[in-house]
Amino acid sequence: MNTNPKINESLQLKKKALALLTKAIAKILLKFRLPRNEFINTLDENMVLEAKKQDPEASNVSIAIRTGIDRRYIAKHLKGEMPHAKPDKLAVIIEDVRWTAHKFYNSTKIPKTGPFRTFQSICQQRASGTLTYKSILEELITNGNLKDLGDKVELINFKHNMAKTIINNTQLTATQINRLTNTMVFNSGQNDKKNMLIQRTIYSTQINPEKYSQLHIKIEQLIGGYFDEVSQTLVDFEDDVEVNTYPEYGISFLEYKSEE
Repeated sequence: MNTNPKINESLQLKKKALALLTKAIAKILLKFRLPRNEFINTLDENMVLEAKKQDPEASNVSIAIRTGIDRRYIAKHLKGEMPHAKPDKLAVIIEDVRWTAHKFYNSTKIPKTGPFRTFQSICQQRASGTLTYKSILEELITNGNLKDLGDKVELINFKHNMAKTIINNTQLTATQINRLTNTMVFNSGQNDKKNMLIQRTIYSTQINPEKYSQLHIKIEQLIGGYFDEVSQTLVDFEDDVEVNTYPEYGISFLEYKSEE
């Protein structure tokens, strides 16, 4: 056990940083129903690609050491040859329900329970030992895929995809997080504060939550004025070229409140 106080302090800070980061990711995955297995697969791929981008001369072994990913997979990630994550179990179950209902019942409904050609038997086959058919049914009902009719279940939405509004919100959230990350990473590599991108946070711990709604309205009014002014400033600096000619350069306004 290491008793060096500086090393222990450093480890605790890293642990805290990872906890905050993974907590944020967990919120996004759960809120927008993003599959964990696909996230992990994509995380590995992007870690490899980003490591290579940061150091184009790095060998596969060096990238493996830096990312912690098995070196046997590095070349495949770089070539885009890694197999995709296994299909989501819920998506497979929905497909089985659709096929079974059409093939054997000429309907959109199948029996809920029983040993053969039922929702229960499909769940036992596709998710044996992981989830009960009742918990799967509850999740698919919540997701808008199935309807519980008592002794039967009815397929009302075959696609195990998120609604368009949820997809749009997911993309907006991911884009905003990427922007924040780019700013923080860029600033961490600057020694001169004058070269840093603007990164400011103002907060208070002395505001009664009962006043949040009133404060929100006031902040919205203030930001509205700043937004128009900043927008016009960007326009003043634009060249007479087609949209998307150059990379994005802008500023984000973010109102937040902590959970605690």
